[in-house]
Amino acid sequence: MRWLAIDSGEVRVGLAISDVNERVVVPLEIIPANVAFPAVRSIIDREQVSGVLIGLPLLPSGDEGEAAVRARRLGNRIARSLDIKLVYEDESYTTQAANARDREIGCPKGETDDLAAVILLEQFLKTRLSHSSCEE
Repeated sequence: MRWLAIDSGEVRVGLAISDVNERVVVPLEIIPANVAFPAVRSIIDREQVSGVLIGLPLLPSGDEGEAAVRARRLGNRIARSLDIKLVYEDESYTTQAANARDREIGCPKGETDDLAAVILLEQFLKTRLSHSSCEE
């Protein structure tokens, strides 16, 4: 199953994608938030995506703030318009982890939204794999 991860922001949306075996995740692109839905729809068709993972930026309390509302709005639009599996996942600290990865390899500080989506999808697939391994 091929997954598309979405790290939704107010200005930019980071995208990452897995291979069909759910073993490798790569950054796909960073798109402007105002064109997120048509871009995601096009990518789903082009890349033959079977599932969409949307990061929910939760507040430190665990509650959903305005950023999570925006992410759910995009998710709801995808769910209403496309026949595809949709999952929400806590994306807390993925941006910080993405920035840390960039620093580790000596990259200047820049946009890491797609790398945050990679981290989100890697975490999700790792959990998914561990649960499926336990069921066998």
